[in-house]
Amino acid sequence: MSIDNTAQFAPKRITPTPEQLAIQTAQKKVVLIDANAGAAKTTTLALRLAEALHRGRPPERMLALVFTEAARVALRQRLLDIGVPLGVVKRLSIDTFDAFAAKVLRELEGVQMAYLRSDEELRPVAWEALEAVSEKYAHRYPLDINTTNAAIAEFLKLQLRTKARLDFDAPDFDSNTLEDNLEMLGMSRTHYLWLREYEGLRGADTGEIQFRAPFDATYDLVRMLADDEPLRQQLPAYQIIVADELHDLNEASFRLLTMLIRRGNAFFCGAGDKDQVIYTWSGADHRFLRQRFEQEFPSLQRMPLTASYRYGTQLAQAVGALKNKPSVSALTRATPVEVLYYDHTEPQACSAQLIAALEHAHAGTTAILLRDRDQAIRVETALFQSGIAYGLVDMNSYLLNQEVLMLRGMVAIARKDLHAITSGPRRGEILEALVAFAEIPFTRAQLQQAKADVANYPELLEGFLTNQLAKSVNQDKAALTLAAVEYLRELPPDAPAGPALQHVFAMLQLEQTARRIYVDPAQARVVARSLHGFIAVCTEARVAVGGFAGWLGEMEEAVTVSTGKAKLVIACIDQIKGLEYNHVILPYLAVDEFPRSKSDPLEEENRFYVAATRARDRLTILAPQDPAYQSRYIAVLPPGKAKR
Repeated sequence: MSIDNTAQFAPKRITPTPEQLAIQTAQKKVVLIDANAGAAKTTTLALRLAEALHRGRPPERMLALVFTEAARVALRQRLLDIGVPLGVVKRLSIDTFDAFAAKVLRELEGVQMAYLRSDEELRPVAWEALEAVSEKYAHRYPLDINTTNAAIAEFLKLQLRTKARLDFDAPDFDSNTLEDNLEMLGMSRTHYLWLREYEGLRGADTGEIQFRAPFDATYDLVRMLADDEPLRQQLPAYQIIVADELHDLNEASFRLLTMLIRRGNAFFCGAGDKDQVIYTWSGADHRFLRQRFEQEFPSLQRMPLTASYRYGTQLAQAVGALKNKPSVSALTRATPVEVLYYDHTEPQACSAQLIAALEHAHAGTTAILLRDRDQAIRVETALFQSGIAYGLVDMNSYLLNQEVLMLRGMVAIARKDLHAITSGPRRGEILEALVAFAEIPFTRAQLQQAKADVANYPELLEGFLTNQLAKSVNQDKAALTLAAVEYLRELPPDAPAGPALQHVFAMLQLEQTARRIYVDPAQARVVARSLHGFIAVCTEARVAVGGFAGWLGEMEEAVTVSTGKAKLVIACIDQIKGLEYNHVILPYLAVDEFPRSKSDPLEEENRFYVAATRARDRLTILAPQDPAYQSRYIAVLPPGKAKR
């Protein structure tokens, strides 16, 4: 930037800390900011850009990259807040990685490409690709053809991960056997063939692209430039590049970033928190921040950003102890950390302690943050039974989980009580759930028509399912499904629903079914936990099969489907990075609840760190009384901050 390392830009409204000033004026070509949660990463990057502008760098030669639209808006606003004029900010390139890649491709290709942004827009293409797989390969291989929305969502998530990691571009991929590649990719033969057909429809095999979905622009651009140095020289050459949230880097975005830095021999400053790497499903990896940058740029300079502007000293000490790193608060107010204990031998004890904690909830928004959606079953049920309103952040109520809809459908068919499910679209979703768990190989057209029919005429569901099961290629599963319906039908109306559903669970071998349906083994385990939890809640509530549909319908009507202005929200931890709440409650800090035993230990620890650091004013943790059953994270809390 300049040999003078005295700050020339004086921001409005803030007084930079010594750490921020050091970053603002750093002279190294490549600077990595090792930042703590809430440590004003975005503001510090804004200071870096403002300093370069003040030293005469033209804004047109400066680039800021982020991963989300919310982060892009936040960086733009921080520049305005510290005093960069709006006219100058408008001349800067501030983009998400994928939006930037799309702009570059538009220049290189000379066409405006069609973009399909949502799962709803992508579903028809995924369906078409799957039907092509069935037509081409069903006579050669045993295939798992599943056209439900849940299966499509799983596939779209899988193809995004594969592209983010550039798996198909791995060394020796083309020379490996198919079986070796399937093992490396961690996917079934059906999904591999499906992905190939999907990319064929997209035009990726020939380079004649027909459309792009989220992240496809980054993927296509990196592949296009990988072995073409002359083409890389057509990339825009920036003098200054900054990037935020580098803990979300994956292989494709990392390669694009390094190409851009080298193209203009740019000064680069990036901020990330290696302890917030939790999106490994999309290719994020702590090695980018820990190793890969140093391998690419050996002379880089690492600089700390330790002081949090989100939470007070107690929480800063706790997370510093957890991650074994400097962690302080820049605030004078406190953020108490409390542990409330429950008896782990009592199934409802944690949710009861949660209700008690809400009686002393902090002013502002309270968030109940869950390790995964299976924990929502007891939490939502307890809130419903206590008459406490709540909202949901980027998740559905557990009543709409596919595995719960399947059990609702089984009971409704058996009891001839389909009219009790008053929503037509809900009846269609129940049919889809039954199709998925009965493993009926429907075509897209068959499934869509069946859902439309049942939505309008609920009485059709029983006959439709029976007819389709009779034609199913999986007659063993069809017979079990029909036997389960018959078992439920023969029960008297006052028979307890919980034990009845447990019997159906065993009859249909639903845990094994989940492992077949879901691509991600962790997701299959969540489904199994969800089923066990739902059955337990039904047992404890003493619901009879005759009142089952009405009980669930009443609960469903009470759920707030969007957050709006809700003072109490429920969210899964993976969906709340970048958000913050006045009061955070973390339930079920127990062995195999959090952390989960079959998950990566470092990623689980990062997930706890992310959850804890969302709190501004108070963090409440619910843990078993017996230390033998407590999560190992309890041990890192500051002495004297726990309550019984």
